[in-house]
Amino acid sequence: MKLLLIEDNATDARLFEELANESGEAIAIEWARSLAEAEQFCDACCPDVVVTDLGLPDSRGLDTVDRVLRLAGDRPVVVMTGLGDPQTGVQAVQQGCQDYVVKGITDPALLARTLRHAVERHAAERQVRESEERFRALVEMSPDAILLVADTGVVFANPSALRLFGRSRRQHLEGMALATLFAGPGGGALAAVAAGVLAGASPQQQGQEYRLADLDGRLLEVEASLAAVRFGGRNAAQVVLRDIAARRAREREQRLTQAVFQTTAEAMCITDARQRIVAVNRAFSETTGYGAEDILGQTPAVLSSGRHDDGFYSRMWQSLEATGHWRGEVWNRRADGVLYVQRLTISQISDDDGTVTNYVGVFSDITAEKEATAQLQHSATHDALTGLPNRALMQDRLTQALARSTRDGGGLAVLFIDLDGFKPVNDTWGHLAGDMLLQGVARRLRKCVRESDTVARIGGDEFVIVSIGSADAEAASTVADKVLRALAPPFQLGVGEAAIGASIGIAIAPGTDRPVAAPALLDAADHAMYEAKHAGKGVWRLAGQEELAATG
Repeated sequence: MKLLLIEDNATDARLFEELANESGEAIAIEWARSLAEAEQFCDACCPDVVVTDLGLPDSRGLDTVDRVLRLAGDRPVVVMTGLGDPQTGVQAVQQGCQDYVVKGITDPALLARTLRHAVERHAAERQVRESEERFRALVEMSPDAILLVADTGVVFANPSALRLFGRSRRQHLEGMALATLFAGPGGGALAAVAAGVLAGASPQQQGQEYRLADLDGRLLEVEASLAAVRFGGRNAAQVVLRDIAARRAREREQRLTQAVFQTTAEAMCITDARQRIVAVNRAFSETTGYGAEDILGQTPAVLSSGRHDDGFYSRMWQSLEATGHWRGEVWNRRADGVLYVQRLTISQISDDDGTVTNYVGVFSDITAEKEATAQLQHSATHDALTGLPNRALMQDRLTQALARSTRDGGGLAVLFIDLDGFKPVNDTWGHLAGDMLLQGVARRLRKCVRESDTVARIGGDEFVIVSIGSADAEAASTVADKVLRALAPPFQLGVGEAAIGASIGIAIAPGTDRPVAAPALLDAADHAMYEAKHAGKGVWRLAGQEELAATG
């Protein structure tokens, strides 16, 4: 469980953290001393729950509750109150918090249970809310007319019911008596069934057909399903009416339009047998930038990006003709000229005789998905804070560089860099300032090397440079001196100015005559770095051949 603790009192924060650690729950705590600091942490650490004191430097009392709830967004909030002040906690819960804990509690299990229940309750409430919203959306979007009828008449009518009875506003139907609403040959029978359901004599009825008339006298043929429900704290009959006569042809058209075009977020394109576009949906226009008026009558070739050769399309059509389907990824071009990649499925539509009449293409833009995958791959090999290669990527590059050096000559050096004075920055100004400092160091180190070299952060305040072509002490020491000069100017961190240095250990690959493994070279540079530390910091030391032999 990730937890954001907003507490300006360091002692209270420490006691809370100790209690959480004793609870047996895996609770990772980020500590913010004020609402302003919490705003910086909230999006970054994505907590599962927010715990806040009500007396903060920049907010006090129950006003803090509203501000923290806004800050937390869709995350549960638990407030901390003083001993003997449960009323404040109750008021906070009434304002929207999930629970409250009393400062000074000594029961770790109680704290863990409170936090866990807060998260679980919040999730359950969200599920209920989403379920209600889905149900409401289903009712509002239903093609069937849905009415709720109470003893006072109609109390609810969805949009389809308004259309069925030829009215534009709910007020035109609400309050109307059943005998008035259900006119026509079968109106009396349907009104009687509804009255029976409402009275509890018949709890439900499914799929019975009736001939009705709308309020303008137009005959309707409907299939009615009725059930007893509760609405607004009173008994009601739910009446679902489906037009099965005059609207049958239009329903087929609506089903095609709704199912194929309006109810999907995927782009769709329908062509005739000659591959001329006859219909596109809104998602198609949004994805490609081509409106229906721009694209109808043309072939999908207008979208071609030029990145696929004729053989690609030939194989696509061979598969389509052989199986009736094709699925794959295609690069296309939007109307504004921007390239994008789509996941495309093409299907043949045939008539009863097996003759192909249409092709339907369904696709979605997966450019962002591709970019996200690339970002994940980048994240696996790079340090999240500085963007530099991480230890794994650095070792891989070093291994490859050593192999080339052994094979072709040219030499290389490894510089192991440990920052001097980093810990006081962290201790004085906090981790945020420390992170800013590390990012600044990374930027300066990049400027000290060539594109062929590698600058990596391998952990904490340790960095490694793999300097390709630095085959001797002079070349490697030139790079080391450049690094020391680059790190000498103070760093501006917003909260203050930080002056740091570095201790650097250098290990030079022996060359083609005496190959060395990457771990041995790194260990030698590491040992040399510690010698530089012991020599007074802010200097570099070169690993001797005996150190390479010892580590190897």
